Amino acid sequence: MIVIRDTYQLRFGRIDQAVDLFSRMPKTAVGPAPLQHHALTDISGKMYTFVSELLVANLAEWDTIRNKYYDERGFDEWFKEFQLIVQSGRQEFYTVECEHTGWSRPGVVVVREIYNAFKWQIRPAVKLLLHYGALLEDCGVGRNCRILTDLSGEMFRAVIEIETEDLAQWESNRRNMYQQANFQAWFTQLASAVEGGAHEFYRVELVQKPIADEAREEE
Repeated sequence: MIVIRDTYQLRFGRIDQAVDLFSRMPKTAVGPAPLQHHALTDISGKMYTFVSELLVANLAEWDTIRNKYYDERGFDEWFKEFQLIVQSGRQEFYTVECEHTGWSRPGVVVVREIYNAFKWQIRPAVKLLLHYGALLEDCGVGRNCRILTDLSGEMFRAVIEIETEDLAQWESNRRNMYQQANFQAWFTQLASAVEGGAHEFYRVELVQKPIADEAREEE
């Protein structure tokens, strides 16, 4: 599976407008649809950052979906509104390295840890992050772990994302985890595979399923 991650820097104070726009983006009723669509907003980093994520089976499917969106009735008018609130943006592609059902619901916090692996050490880094995800869940730090690796941009990037109810829960349980011997042993191994990293925090604002799935639920 592939995640297409569009990160936008919005004009000051325009977060709510972006969330509203993406909640009413025109949806095609025919042809392929994204397996998941999430919208997230910044808790850390640059203010008024908005992230749109699409999960697709492969890049060929993404190309088809993108063209369907562009041809959808109402897309041009929708895009004119969106242009008015955006200053800049970037697009990144990631490979999903584990099974993931999507973020559970709007309101949860996603903690995103980006690691720069040593050259040609991306596979060992992924293996270690899968173990890390299990530790996070076992210690109550978070749930619903997702591992990503770079498909575009800077090479040798590995990302672990996990959702939590709030930052207080994440911080408290993480401190307790640090004291455990199995975490300390894991961290020693990680230091041999990565050379640096960064934390980012986002709030989930929108969770959308494929149109076919939504129609089945309504029935």
